[in-house]
Amino acid sequence: MGIAERKVLEKSKRRKQILDCAFALFRKKGFRKATIKDIAELAKISQGTIYLYFKSKADIYFNLTKPALETHAKHLKSIAGNKLKEPDVKIRELMYAVYNFSVQDADAYNLVTRYKASEYQNLFPKDRLLILEQLMRSNLKQMEIAIEEGIKKGLLKTMNPYMGAVVFWSSFIGIMQFQENRMMPGKTDYKKETLDQLIEAMLDGIRKK
Repeated sequence: MGIAERKVLEKSKRRKQILDCAFALFRKKGFRKATIKDIAELAKISQGTIYLYFKSKADIYFNLTKPALETHAKHLKSIAGNKLKEPDVKIRELMYAVYNFSVQDADAYNLVTRYKASEYQNLFPKDRLLILEQLMRSNLKQMEIAIEEGIKKGLLKTMNPYMGAVVFWSSFIGIMQFQENRMMPGKTDYKKETLDQLIEAMLDGIRKK
């Protein structure tokens, strides 16, 4: 291995080290409370070294969550694009896919559900904002596609597919945040059970009788 290749490998390892340490701290302390100093101390490097790889804490956070968001978006597209399943099945699977995502990758999920648009403006530059906005629009679009398909097949009531998608996702987020805010430490997490009832009630409401 030549000197140039070795340097590239070393930079790659250092970058991964920073991301791994940041990930651990964000999980433990949360994005807002974790600092660049904390990340540097855990990685046993100087704060200046971190800035050689990332512009800010938000830049680190973005690089941690973007791959997960992209994978999630592809998964939702595969569900909505499945020609072998009926629209109501797709709607159910889309909502459970997001629920599973919220459990398996809470940081990425929170990135697109917890921050207000005004806070995004302060966290990320325009090019990063555009990427996040495209991912969020794509995820909403998959529900819209499933609803529109159901209407065309005569299985669902006539409605505005976009507004229907907004209602589904708004209800989902509302349930998640409502119960998270009221769940006491050590108590049973019943978001999944509540989601089950929400999905069935909403599907029953939009199906043609």
